[in-house]
Amino acid sequence: MSERLDGPRLGVAYYPEQWPRERWRIDAELMSEAGMSLVRLAEFSWALLEPDEGRFEFAWLDEVLEILGGAGLEVVLGTPTAAPPVWLIERHPEILPVRADGRTVRFGHRRHYCPNQPAFLEATERVVTALADRYAHDSRVVAWQIDNELGGRCFCDRCRSAFQDWLHRRYRSLGNLNESWGTAFWSQTYSSWRQIPLPESLPVPLPDGFLPSSPNPGLALDYRRFASESLVRFQRLQIRILRERCSPGQRITHNLMGFRYPDVDYHALAGELDFVSWDNYPLLDRTGRWSTQALGADAMRGLQGGPVWVLEQQVGPLGWEMLRTPRRGQMRLHTYQAIAHGAEAVFYFRWRTARFGTEQHWHGILDHDGRPRRRYREIRELARELLQLRPALGGASPVAEAAIVHDYDSRFALQVQPTNAALGYEETVQRHYEALRRLGLGVDLVSPRAVLGGYRLVVAPNLYVLDQEVSAALADYVEQGGWLVLAPRIGVKDRCNALPERAFPAWLDELSGLEVVDYASVDQHSAVRFGGPDGTMPAGAFTGWYEEVELKGARPRARYLEGDFAGSAAVAEREVGEGRVTYIAGAASESTLRDLYRDLCARADLPVHEVPDDVESVRLLSPRGGGLLFLLNHASEDRAVELDGAWQDLLGGEGGSGVISLPAYGIALLAGTVAALPEDVTAS
Repeated sequence: MSERLDGPRLGVAYYPEQWPRERWRIDAELMSEAGMSLVRLAEFSWALLEPDEGRFEFAWLDEVLEILGGAGLEVVLGTPTAAPPVWLIERHPEILPVRADGRTVRFGHRRHYCPNQPAFLEATERVVTALADRYAHDSRVVAWQIDNELGGRCFCDRCRSAFQDWLHRRYRSLGNLNESWGTAFWSQTYSSWRQIPLPESLPVPLPDGFLPSSPNPGLALDYRRFASESLVRFQRLQIRILRERCSPGQRITHNLMGFRYPDVDYHALAGELDFVSWDNYPLLDRTGRWSTQALGADAMRGLQGGPVWVLEQQVGPLGWEMLRTPRRGQMRLHTYQAIAHGAEAVFYFRWRTARFGTEQHWHGILDHDGRPRRRYREIRELARELLQLRPALGGASPVAEAAIVHDYDSRFALQVQPTNAALGYEETVQRHYEALRRLGLGVDLVSPRAVLGGYRLVVAPNLYVLDQEVSAALADYVEQGGWLVLAPRIGVKDRCNALPERAFPAWLDELSGLEVVDYASVDQHSAVRFGGPDGTMPAGAFTGWYEEVELKGARPRARYLEGDFAGSAAVAEREVGEGRVTYIAGAASESTLRDLYRDLCARADLPVHEVPDDVESVRLLSPRGGGLLFLLNHASEDRAVELDGAWQDLLGGEGGSGVISLPAYGIALLAGTVAALPEDVTAS
């Protein structure tokens, strides 16, 4: 993103079409009085914008824009393609997507479309073009949001034929495809592109791990790539229309769904946007870990390496059929957490609790009766705080000493063959992320093809699919002085989801100085202990999965104390050029990983800053010089944090040195020597 706002701003998702006209002006005045400056509109209003094919009605939207603009509010205008109207379904029922179990999705919800159906693409082009022609140069519209939370996989006949064409372009010949997939196995050889089916795509049952009709792994991985690319192409269609017509000041974004969403390659989806946005609902995380939202924020920021917008931020109780309520103070806490991780605009979802429809339990800033109460007052006070903090936070960016390599091919391949519950992609990444963050390190999530030279530490915790290009980049990073950490089950598959004809970790065996010669896949609760051979490294344990490695240049840092691999290396290390590679041979808990990383950081002269487990610390670099330190207490009780140096709390106005006390769900933004950064530190 080319420009940064002068400090964080607040906004809201608004659905004026769901409320009486006489209410619109009241709402705009209340938004302005609450300190908001941005409003998101229209992403679910296709039926109102185009009540019949080719007949558009914009008068209501013109009026809304006039009212909002008059109140000093700028608008993010959504394209309404996430909710195709019933008249379109009646004329073209083929656009309804088909689930993996063969059932057709019915009208009456949202995202009820297949992105490969010609009739739907034609209707999309028509409505987006009409919107762009109408508002392309409207100064009140500062950005466009494409669709809403793109996702899902369709299994209709059109997708099957489009997938076959996609494979033809990718492999060029059936001979290449048959060889790449290894279709000699079980006599699966294809002699025509039209013979190729869509794969079984039901979730793999764990822990048994057997599907009734398990697909060829190459077929299954390529279908996931195809489904993801179908959504990227659908977004690209809308981007092209908007870029051809709109003024450069109207930037284009899409609201992604954080790290946990598994269906779409967000590196590809974000690549063509002007800036990244995402939706953040902390209470949807049933585990209640603060690291889940932090990981989501850092993953979204890492897609483009710049600031993001949160287009949907939880503001109150939420749920569809069932309801979950945040504690008092958490709305403010979660807003500051998003800002600390790089959000320059936060939009609350939604303005007013719906009186009808699926989301009657998804509470807004105002209750269903439209009266301002506690949540409104809290946001108004928060907006005043942020206004005072603008000189400090304007343009400030999180500092990242470490990076985690995040690869969608590996994620998709592990959906096909999960291997062991202990190796789950999302949880594995989160364990490594959380261990690093609890040591006070800033962490970016980056593509395997990202430039890595600016990071002191790079972790590849689940790089299951690998190729020579990525392995060469990792080797270059190490040789130039970086420290690379590898975790088990890395370099297992090539890009066709086949086993390469070389030892694991394939293409990284020479760099790591070891080969995996055996492994144990056991119950996720079965543990095997390890310890440092000379007592210098902390003891730990692996659960669910652990490997026997044969050292070929690496030296052991820890050995198994029990089990079939007793005495062999459990953690190994090799110096390469100016850098170093550490190989962790099993699935470790967050606490074990934290011990390992603490030892690594001490030897790498990488400072750590440990705080209580339910307190989060985030360091930022201000463009005006100097550092800032956010402390966020996610506990329902007060927490005392030990600090080394003098501090000034820009939020509370207090100053001191040493210990600072944070109330339940409290936040401090500190300047002073505790926030000082080394001269060579750069923002992520």
